[in-house]
Amino acid sequence: MAEKKTGSPNSIVKGSFRTRVVANTPLCREHRRLTLEARDFPEATPGQFLQIRCSAPDDALGSGPVLIRRPFSIGGLERNGDVSRIAIMLRVVGQGTRWLAGLNEGDEVEVLGPLGRPFRIDPDRPLAWLVGGGVGLPPILWMAEFVHRADKQAIAFCGARSADLLPLRLMPKFDRSGCEPQPGVEEFDRWGIPTLISTDDGSLGAVGRIPEQFAAYLDAHPEQRAQAVVYTCGPEPMMRAVAEACDARSVTCQVSMERMMACGMGTCQSCVTRIRDDADPEGWTYRLCCTDGPVFFSHQILWDEVSPESEADGCLY
Repeated sequence: MAEKKTGSPNSIVKGSFRTRVVANTPLCREHRRLTLEARDFPEATPGQFLQIRCSAPDDALGSGPVLIRRPFSIGGLERNGDVSRIAIMLRVVGQGTRWLAGLNEGDEVEVLGPLGRPFRIDPDRPLAWLVGGGVGLPPILWMAEFVHRADKQAIAFCGARSADLLPLRLMPKFDRSGCEPQPGVEEFDRWGIPTLISTDDGSLGAVGRIPEQFAAYLDAHPEQRAQAVVYTCGPEPMMRAVAEACDARSVTCQVSMERMMACGMGTCQSCVTRIRDDADPEGWTYRLCCTDGPVFFSHQILWDEVSPESEADGCLY
C-alpha cells in the first residue's frame, strides 16, 4: 500500500510492499544482486533507496537476525504492467546482509520505499560522469539508463580493491590492462557508455584508486568541466575524494551519502550529516540523509573525519 507525502518541493509517493525474490545472484567474491518483485510499486529514480526488513513478512514478533530495517540503494527498476522488478546489491558484512544472501527464489521480503531524494539531471549540461565503487555502484548503474535516455554523453568510472571484488560483468572485448574509458562492461554497454576501471592492486584496469584516476581525467580534459555533472556513490573516503576533486576544479558534483538509518523516514534522526548553511551562526546545520538526501551537492557537504574502519565499501549492515 502506498501513500503520498506532500508539503515539500518534491512530493514523494512511498509505501510498504510485500515482495517476492525472483533471483539472488553472486556477482563476484563478496557481492550479490537480489532481485525482488512487487506489485504497484511507485515511481522511483536513481539515488532513492529501500528499507528492507530482515525477517519473514509473517513474523509479527520480528524474530529475524536484526530488528532494524536495512537501507539499500535501488540499482534498477523494470516494469511489466503493475509488476515491478527491483534490483539491489549487497555485500555480506553483518547479520542482516547474511540473512538476505540466504534468501531463495520464491521467498518473501517486506520493503519500505522508495525513499529519499534522488540524483537530478541538469538539462543544460550535455556530459554525465558516473563514479562508483563497491556497494555504491547500484545507483550509478541505474543512473546510466537515465542519462542515456536524457541524451547525455556519459563515461563511467568504477573502482574496486581487486579484480575479484568488481561486481560487474566484463565482455571478451574488454582490455583488462586498459587505462582509458572503453566498451566491454555489460552493464554500461547496454546504454552505450564506455567505462574506466581501476583496482587498488592493479589486477584489472588502471592501477590505483578510482578518485585518482578520475582526477587525472578531469585534469586531462579541462574544456569539458563546465559542461559536466558528476554523480558519485561508494565508500565515504572515495566519495569525499571525488567531491573534493570536483570542488577544486569547479565541476558540479552530486553525492549519494551513506549513513546508518533505522527508519528511513526522518523519525529516528540517526542519519545526520553536516551541511553548509550561511543562515546559521556556525555556518552549518544538520540534515537527514533519509529525507533531505541521500543525494546532496558536493559543495554543501562538510565532511567528517573518517575512521580506518569506514574504508570498507558500504555501510556495515
